[in-house]
Amino acid sequence: MKKTMFTTTISILLSASILGACSNNGNANGTEPTASTAATMPVIETIATPESSATPAATAQESTSPDYTDPQTSERPRTQVFGGQEGGVSGQEGTLEQGNGYSLYVFEDFTLDGQSGRLSLTKDPAYYAEIEHLPSGYDLTALKQQGQTELSAMGKASDHSGELFEHPLGFADLYLQATGDKGIEDYMVWKNPAGEAFLFRIHNSKGELSSKFVPWIMVSLATLERNQSQQPTAEF
Repeated sequence: MKKTMFTTTISILLSASILGACSNNGNANGTEPTASTAATMPVIETIATPESSATPAATAQESTSPDYTDPQTSERPRTQVFGGQEGGVSGQEGTLEQGNGYSLYVFEDFTLDGQSGRLSLTKDPAYYAEIEHLPSGYDLTALKQQGQTELSAMGKASDHSGELFEHPLGFADLYLQATGDKGIEDYMVWKNPAGEAFLFRIHNSKGELSSKFVPWIMVSLATLERNQSQQPTAEF
C-alpha cells in the first residue's frame, strides 16, 4: 500500500515537471517571431534612404564634370573653312580676328584695323567696310535719316531693307544703297543670330578688284559676334 502511494506520488511529480518544461519551451518559441519581425524593420528603412538620394547626387556630379561645356562661354575656333559661292568662287579659310569688342573671320585678301573697325582689301583700301557695334537701345528711324543724309553725296538712296535673298547676311533691319561715279555705297543695320546689332558702311569702288571684294566682305561680316567679356554684367 505504501509502495503504491509512493509510486503514484513520483508519477505526479514527474508529470508536473514535464508540463512545466513544455510550458517554458512554448513561451520561448512564441517570442522568437516577434523579435525577428522587429529586427527587420530598420533594415528596410536603411536601404530605401540612399536609393532616394542617389539621383540628385548623380545629377550634381554630371553638372560639375570637366567634360561639361557652357555653350555661351565657349570660344570659336581660330580658323574656319567657308564653302564656295555662286559664280565659281572657290571656298576659303577665314582667320578669327578681334575688333573693338567683337570678333569676326577675316580672309587672306583683307586687313582688319581693330581700333577703327575698318575691314578693307589689302591691295586697295578704297574697298572697305566700316563696322560699328550698336547699343541695345538704338533708334532705327534716326539711323535711317542719318544714312540717307550720308548717301546723298553719292546719289539717291534706294531702300532694300528686309530679307536679303541669296545673301550671306540673310536679313537687314535697314539696308540703304546709293550708286554713283565713285562706286556703290551701302548703309546697313544688321543683327546676328544672338540679337547683337551692327552698323555697316560699305564702299565698293567697282574697279578690277571688285571680284575679290564683293564675294567675301559680306561673308566676313556675317560672322560678327560680340566678345563675351564685353557683355554688360548686372550689379548687386
